[in-house]
Amino acid sequence: MKRPYISRLMEPLVLEVSKEYPAVLLVGPRQTGKTRMLRHLAEGTDRGYVSLDDLTNRALASCTRRRC
Repeated sequence: MKRPYISRLMEPLVLEVSKEYPAVLLVGPRQTGKTRMLRHLAEGTDRGYVSLDDLTNRALASCTRRRC
């Protein structure tokens, strides 16, 4: 059975910041609902979720125009 979603106090801030910036990085303690909140907020939008736990994604995120 899927657990009900619990709203986070940061949601309005994350939504506001994501209007201004093409990417948002959210870091914090483990098991606090970061991933669940971001996936919930992305539902029904053109926003995506990428985890930097994946080494390929992490390497791509660290690319610059000069080095990749």
